[in-house]
Amino acid sequence: MIRIAIAGAGAITERAHIPALRGVADAQIVALQSRTADKAEYVARALWPDDAGRPKTYSNFDDMLARERPDAVGIFTPNHLHCEFTVKALGAGAHVLVEKPMAPTAAQARKMVDTAAKAGRVLMVAMQRRFGGIERAIKDALASGAIGTPNFIRARLSHGGPQAWAPGQKWFTTASEAGGGAMLDLGVHVADLAIWFMGEIDSVSGQVATLAKQIEVDDTGAMVVHFKSGAIGVVDASWSSMPPLSAIEIYGSEGRVMAGYPRNDISILKSDGNPAPGFSREEVISRFDPRDFLAPSRALAENFIAAIQGRAKPSPDGIDGLRAVEAIEACYRSSRTGSRINLPLDS
Repeated sequence: MIRIAIAGAGAITERAHIPALRGVADAQIVALQSRTADKAEYVARALWPDDAGRPKTYSNFDDMLARERPDAVGIFTPNHLHCEFTVKALGAGAHVLVEKPMAPTAAQARKMVDTAAKAGRVLMVAMQRRFGGIERAIKDALASGAIGTPNFIRARLSHGGPQAWAPGQKWFTTASEAGGGAMLDLGVHVADLAIWFMGEIDSVSGQVATLAKQIEVDDTGAMVVHFKSGAIGVVDASWSSMPPLSAIEIYGSEGRVMAGYPRNDISILKSDGNPAPGFSREEVISRFDPRDFLAPSRALAENFIAAIQGRAKPSPDGIDGLRAVEAIEACYRSSRTGSRINLPLDS
């Protein structure tokens, strides 16, 4: 049994990570920490109405580590704590699953990767969209050559902002705690998907702005990326667009992918306009339940436990998380300077 301690008791922990981890047979949540003891206790009692099996609650992360000595730690805190808590957990011998973005800066992300390597522990990043049914189908289609050589991607994600998802959690729009706005919060998801589908990025040109909200961080951003393969792409994110949109377009030498127009709709077509064999809309949709919104988080949790046990490779791992953060940081740098930014970033 993998004993897991969790740092952070916000909306994503309560609605996704705890239910997902509780669904993994070899995992047991033994502790829950939040900046206020009352919040940790409230979430623990809400999700474990009976006393049996309810995790212990803490307000201090160091105390939780020292007293519980967990096998693994889930770090689902405000962004500015990700690096500090990850390094401490790895130093205590625990494996780590950290919420995206893995850190506000590439330098911090790199420190986390290096620490995990030295400790010989699993470091995974909670970019669960890799486990979505639509996204998996796209990955399979690209790997099979269904649309030939991919040469362009547009990956986009938008909604009305964190106020709707996590009301009262003001850290999302506080620069010192979040490190960035929509481009870091949402853009990192689609940047990761773009890299997963198309390979590494070698340069970025981007713009971010605060256009619709009175907040300290950006609510809108877009970047043009160039991949090592020679392909190009556009990644955009917004906290100022409703209804929500999560969409991917990929154009290849022998066809194209369009997904998300509307949600959970997909077409993978050959150049002649016919569905790619094995990837018709009906065949793709039959492989997953579009009503099961927790499925990607469960698959992420299962992969984390399997990776700890040596049964699977961690995905997304720390290097994946670092590459996504580097792309977003390059976008911010490009927006400030008006220059195209080469990757990897200088240390």
